[in-house]
Amino acid sequence: MTGRIFQKRAFKIFIFLIVLTLGGFLFYKQTTMPKIPENFESQKFTTTKNEVLIGVISDTHIPERADSLPKEVFKIFQNVDLILHSGDIVNLQTLERLKKIAPTIAVEGNMDFPEVKEKLPKVIGLEVFSFRIAILHSPIPTWTLSHFNWLQEMAVKKLAKEQNFDILIFGHTHRPLLKELDVSGKGFLLLNPGSPTFPFFFEPSVAILKITKDSFKAEIIHLEKRIK
Repeated sequence: MTGRIFQKRAFKIFIFLIVLTLGGFLFYKQTTMPKIPENFESQKFTTTKNEVLIGVISDTHIPERADSLPKEVFKIFQNVDLILHSGDIVNLQTLERLKKIAPTIAVEGNMDFPEVKEKLPKVIGLEVFSFRIAILHSPIPTWTLSHFNWLQEMAVKKLAKEQNFDILIFGHTHRPLLKELDVSGKGFLLLNPGSPTFPFFFEPSVAILKITKDSFKAEIIHLEKRIK
């Protein structure tokens, strides 16, 4: 009888410790999620070209989950005019490497080191020609809900309507997404480039966004399909 009582108590303690650990983990993860400010100003990308090519990348996680950027990224981005990184860079050396290809704009992610977060904004608004782009790590600031692209899609409609954006670029899920939405009768592009170094259930990927004075379109590029 005493042995059974001891086993029940030990089991309860074990369950309590699991719940406590899981709760602590979720609390920590939640506190690291970037909070989206209600208002943020847009910066303008000026060019004399009629077409702007933008390389879009996210969730590189170097050096924690990869030693370096895949060489294929440099081939894909070699002719771009601008690079956008939507967070979870982890260290600043990755940005320095990307800047050698083209001017690079980045936002902070939940896994970025403190020294990275200190230098990067949570959200960037960018105007290219007459189109407005929002770049952020996740439209959903709740960590437990933020890992699903379909939930992110639901969240961006309100943000797009309030801020009058044409394109929203995000990351965090490590899974690519390219979708055209209708927001108040206006065409809207939602783009997640995936991850080139640590994808979840997909091939490594980045994206190319092409913008002209009259239109915009994007393409998800899977790295393994381009290796020669």
